[in-house]
This record gives sequence, structure tokens and C-alpha cells, in this order.
Amino acid sequence: MLQSIEVAPEIDAAALLEPNLDLPPFLRALLLADGTVTRLLGAYFAEEIAIRTLAQREFTMPADVSHLRLTEGDSAFIRQVELVGGDSGSSYASAISLLNPAMLEAKLFHELIDENVGMGEVLRNSARGSYREVLDVRRETQDTVTRTYAVILASRPAILITEKFQIGAFS
Repeated sequence: MLQSIEVAPEIDAAALLEPNLDLPPFLRALLLADGTVTRLLGAYFAEEIAIRTLAQREFTMPADVSHLRLTEGDSAFIRQVELVGGDSGSSYASAISLLNPAMLEAKLFHELIDENVGMGEVLRNSARGSYREVLDVRRETQDTVTRTYAVILASRPAILITEKFQIGAFS
């Protein structure tokens, strides 16, 4: 999916929700949010949200991802996490992040790949002026919906994140 995301004029993110108007209201709002998902989930479910890192590693790009200015053979970093309720143990979301280390200062890159901290928290505290641009919202299955967004740093996309939400958790 990431290969299909091209640099394009700004997307009207609200239009991405039109085919998904039957989703629970909070989930619809979450899909368009440009804030920290972990904090929003914590507020909605009234519990701390833990970051469970499932996998992360540096790798060589097998194909181009033009939105991040990555080409085949470039070094990149991938991180897969799950957002879990600290009290309930419920899995509220999962995310796969693709980082272009060449677009990140070394200190920020190392903070972003800390296994115990959410990227949103790091960006809020260490990357003032960063913002998120929602690129895609789609129904994966009857039970799941995803959104893909770019994190823009210094006016350049540096991270692509795809989050998956279980619709039933928000009903």
C-alpha cells in the first residue's frame, strides 16, 4: 500500500470518510484527528494506553516510496506497535510506521524508535511544528478500518504511518 502513495495536492481528509459514515462517531473523529492517537484513546476509554512494540528494524527498501523520497536500495526503518489498554488489556489499534532516517535528525530518530514510547508523544515533545496529513482512510474488512498519514517535519514527509482499528472496540 505504501508504494501507491504519491506526492499529490492536499487531500480533503473529510471526503475520505464519506464511504464510512456508518462507523461509530468517535472512530470517525479519530480517523481524521491530527493529534496523538494514544492520548485520544486514553481519554475515550478512561485508561492509560501502553505501547507494545511487536517488531522494529532497519532494512533496505525493496521498492520506491516516493512520498518519503525513498528509492529502492535506500536505508529505511519500520516499526510495528499495538496500542493496548493498561488496565483492560484491550487492543485498541495497531500501527506500522515507515521512517526515512535521512529526513530525521539523529537524536529525534533515536527517540522515535524507543520501544516504550509512542511516536506521537515524541513528536509533540521534540518536533515542534510537525504535523500530520491524512492520506487515506479505508475499510480493510467488515471489522477493521485503516488510515494512513504522513508526518511532516521541516515541510517534508519523514514518516508514513498506517493505523488499523477494530471497529467493534468503538461501538
